[in-house]
Amino acid sequence: MEGHGADKGEDGLDTLLKGVGQRFKALAGELVSFRGRAKIVDLIYLYILLMVASLLLKMPFGVLPWDGEWYGRAFVDIALYVPISALLVRRLHDQGLSGWWALLGLPFPIVNLYESYRVVFAVRNPEWLFQPDPLESWKVLLFPVAVTVLVLFLRPGQQGPNRYGPDPRAATAAVAA
Repeated sequence: MEGHGADKGEDGLDTLLKGVGQRFKALAGELVSFRGRAKIVDLIYLYILLMVASLLLKMPFGVLPWDGEWYGRAFVDIALYVPISALLVRRLHDQGLSGWWALLGLPFPIVNLYESYRVVFAVRNPEWLFQPDPLESWKVLLFPVAVTVLVLFLRPGQQGPNRYGPDPRAATAAVAA
């Protein structure tokens, strides 16, 4: 009898791990798709997947000279921005909004690349560190934009189908039943 309870607990963990694995596979198949809808939980799974991919892809660049390392890391960041954008568009579609709202987040990777460029290449041009940052006055505007983007992406989606496709939560509920 005790062994049966342990087996049931292991089956529950096994089922959970299979579900997570299936969700990662589904996300990998939709990495660059800007059509359809996505659940909030997909944001979490994709964030984990892309952070691991980013670490693994950026590791080899550590052996390059400092400027080569920056170019390699910048390339990886730009390449990973496409799947993030695709998921954010699908999240907006889940709420019945146009994917064009995702362009609100565009300044963040641009400012990030500029800041890292400024710091890394200050080795060649040290006076850059003592000159005023031309983006400093604009960075104040990024906070309200960041809050708006966060609210947009974390809002619950519409129940039932909308013009962008079927409700992704309904598909999950049908599979679970």
